[in-house]
Amino acid sequence: MAHLMIDIETIAVSPDATILTIAGQSFDPFGTGYHPQYYYARIDFESQEARAINQNTLDWWATQAADVREEAFNELDRIPLDQALDEIGKLIWKSNRMWCQGPAFDATILENAYKSYGKALPWQYHKVRDSRTVFSLWPDLPKPPTSHNALEDCRRQIGMLQSTLKHFNITELA
Repeated sequence: MAHLMIDIETIAVSPDATILTIAGQSFDPFGTGYHPQYYYARIDFESQEARAINQNTLDWWATQAADVREEAFNELDRIPLDQALDEIGKLIWKSNRMWCQGPAFDATILENAYKSYGKALPWQYHKVRDSRTVFSLWPDLPKPPTSHNALEDCRRQIGMLQSTLKHFNITELA
């Protein structure tokens, strides 16, 4: 069964953060690259009126490159948060493990969003994994820059995770 890397971009850092984009990319942690199955959505702001927006986070976004801001804040093709949760939830449910770069951020915010709609979580608590902890085991791991495009960042994190597992000759995960 495939693993899934999750990444979100937000305009706050609290569990109730307003979500700009959600991505999930299916992959084999012991392979190279990733599977064709992925999810990416820009989330509609109107569907998140009760979610938090933080001025410090908006100020941080203002320091990012124009193309990065355009991708995150572009008004085109946005869908309601509850629809995005249903759609990515199908991919999460089919995955053996759900990876995040810091589950205290991505998974916590997604969990809050699912609960705010009264939806069941599409993952079991023991299936969430932290890629950042794995990366910390190899201090010299080559780290390409973060793009702050949720799907690109999923793919970046997958490459780093696969490289780290190969570096340590890890062929099985519990």
